[in-house]
Amino acid sequence: MSGTEWVVMFDVDGGVADLSAFTHLLTEHSGGSRRQGWQRFFDRVGEAAVVESGRDVVEAVAGLGFVVVYSTTRPVSYAGRTRLWLRENGFPPGRALLCRNRDDHRGAVEVKAGHCRAAGSWLSAFVDDEPESVTALRSRGVRAHSFGELCGLGVRDVRAALADGTQGRGAGRGVPRPGRRGHGGAAPHHGRGTVAHGVG
Repeated sequence: MSGTEWVVMFDVDGGVADLSAFTHLLTEHSGGSRRQGWQRFFDRVGEAAVVESGRDVVEAVAGLGFVVVYSTTRPVSYAGRTRLWLRENGFPPGRALLCRNRDDHRGAVEVKAGHCRAAGSWLSAFVDDEPESVTALRSRGVRAHSFGELCGLGVRDVRAALADGTQGRGAGRGVPRPGRRGHGGAAPHHGRGTVAHGVG
């Protein structure tokens, strides 16, 4: 990445994709294990509804020149279907799609925090739909925002929130402005997380 490429990472499920119509598959006991229930659920990722306000936020951020990266706790085996869904639904192409590694049974917040570590000092923000996840990520030192905080802002205010380190309506850590290196010019740290390049 060049010195002007700052990453904004977006959570997929709940933020831009709505799979709530299929959550009953996780609790149905029509034979099979819990793992099979999750498989039935993830098999429907291509039928997710678009969260329009989330797509608006991604489009606004991409229009500001930030590098879009998508993050999901879906297993990496669903990366292809997720990329196809993003492309078919008109989302800005992302530099990468970060997924859950095979045999990774950590909680969602830990997976997301790992994705943030993979972006290293290039990460400007992680945007999630759940305020609880935003709070948990912030407690781990991640510059996190909620979709709800950003979707009501104009383009200028979104730029300020991401570039100046404000966290929507709350206080937050400073974030380096696009165009200059932060954290002493440290190189990105590549942590755990499976990357599927060429999203969109």
